[in-house]
Amino acid sequence: MQTLKEDVRQSILRAALREFKSHDYTDASMRRIASEAGITTGNIYRYYKNKEELFEALVKPVYDKLIEYVLNLKKELDRSYTGENHGLKYLNMVEDTVIGLFDAYSAELTILMNRSTGSKYVQVKSDMVKLIATIMEDVFTSGRDNADKLTTQQRQSAQMLAGTVVEGICLILREHEDGETVKRLVNEFIFLYYLGNEHRFTP
Repeated sequence: MQTLKEDVRQSILRAALREFKSHDYTDASMRRIASEAGITTGNIYRYYKNKEELFEALVKPVYDKLIEYVLNLKKELDRSYTGENHGLKYLNMVEDTVIGLFDAYSAELTILMNRSTGSKYVQVKSDMVKLIATIMEDVFTSGRDNADKLTTQQRQSAQMLAGTVVEGICLILREHEDGETVKRLVNEFIFLYYLGNEHRFTP
């Protein structure tokens, strides 16, 4: 009996992945998910009390990993500042983070970054922009110890560049599912982005 319940739970999660990849959280339907999973609408609530709980079961693991990776990335950069140009190193670390998460949670990452409207995770992109903008500011000033030297223009540039990075990656995830294609496009995006902004990363 326990095995059967777990099979049903996994069927629900697979159906939910397909539903949330096609619809924002607000527009996703528990009725459609239940139908896709081969159970009644009433039965799905025996496993997940509401759409919010089901959505969280899908995206919380990748959300937690995403935040962990970005914070670790920032710690690594905090340790490595020597006054030299770290712009490309930083962007390569962003690339490694995205690819690592995509390898482990391809559908869930796409949903988290592109389909969270209406859920408590709707702020994930703005949170990512803030975190990356903070790291950009550190790059501009060669470390947090020099934060007081940051100009208003540099703060604005950091915010704008961070937003561009996040939106560019979201677009790639939204338009492509093949792992090798995503890896190639993220790599090309990061490299071309760096070339276009190299002067900003040079102390």
